[in-house]
Amino acid sequence: MNIKLQDYMRDGASPQAKAVLAYLQENDGIEDSWDDEYKKYLAEITVNRWENGRERGYVVSMQSYYCPNLKQLNIAFFECRCSDDIHAIKWIQKNMNGIYAWEQVKWDENDPWPSHSVDYGKADVMARWIWKQLENHYKAYLKERRAEEAKKKLLKAK
Repeated sequence: MNIKLQDYMRDGASPQAKAVLAYLQENDGIEDSWDDEYKKYLAEITVNRWENGRERGYVVSMQSYYCPNLKQLNIAFFECRCSDDIHAIKWIQKNMNGIYAWEQVKWDENDPWPSHSVDYGKADVMARWIWKQLENHYKAYLKERRAEEAKKKLLKAK
């Protein structure tokens, strides 16, 4: 079945957000989460649509049923309705029951608004920033987990 060019990938997201998503899809997964035994990435990255009035884009989330205590990281990205820049906002939630509604997101007052912004046409730059946030989030989880394991070993040795 042929689809008219204008109707293809019509999900309501802005073209800039679609470009960021296309760049993100070039990645297979967070390398540090690869498990040789199961032949899969333990940190799962999912995508959903994001809508905030006229700002329409996507939100990527990192979660894992295999990694206890890995808090879900969400990063929404969209074209700003005022400047046409690409904005991203990120937040962490403690459960994996889907993405919280906009009104339920609790922002850290020390976080900048937006979390990151790039000029119009810089979708690749935004995608690299988002991917770095996902990698750093998983690395922080691993560091915390290793510290907990080391602490348990010390306590056992005593």
